Amino acid sequence: MTLFERIEVCAGKLSAGLALVGGVGLILATLVTCVSILLKLAGRLRDSIFGAAAAGDVSSWLRPILGEEELVTYCVGFALFAALPWVMFNRGHIKIDLLEPVFSRRVNLALNALGDLVLAVIAYLILTRQWFMIFKKTRGSKEPAIDLLLRGGFGQAADLIRSAQVSQILGIPLWPTYIVAEFSVFVFFLVACFCVVRAVRELFCPRHTGSSS
Repeated sequence: MTLFERIEVCAGKLSAGLALVGGVGLILATLVTCVSILLKLAGRLRDSIFGAAAAGDVSSWLRPILGEEELVTYCVGFALFAALPWVMFNRGHIKIDLLEPVFSRRVNLALNALGDLVLAVIAYLILTRQWFMIFKKTRGSKEPAIDLLLRGGFGQAADLIRSAQVSQILGIPLWPTYIVAEFSVFVFFLVACFCVVRAVRELFCPRHTGSSS
């Protein structure tokens, strides 16, 4: 097995593993939605039988989960970010191939390489933008957290990051979500760079096109 094939296997396993972990986000989003709907229906059934006033505080927990929308948003967002490397590795992105039969095989390979390069650039832009979201200047702060980190003020920077932003309903700190998304996009960027190399290799070394993915 060549070095390229080893890197390809590692990229595939890393992408698949991250996608499987991201699937937990979809499962949690489904559970939260189903439980919230069941609690809402149970609350309405209770009110129709006993009346809202008669129920009192005994079954006050029969109501939709507080912040359901936020929880579902974060779970689905994590699943989407985690799936990006796997989709990139398997070239599962939507593409328009109406003119593919018209072009020669070499032109199509060149277009594949160009598409992979564009996605790698997009991954880099998302990566750098999220880095800014993590370390951006917070409200009421005279200096951004990144400056504190460069000067060695790790404690102050951590305090700024923790108090930077919270969700509107549950008040959940958003910095952990940025870090998780940043890691997923970092893997996405690495896999995208590998896919660019793979596409260029397929373009100029056709004999290697049939290598295992």
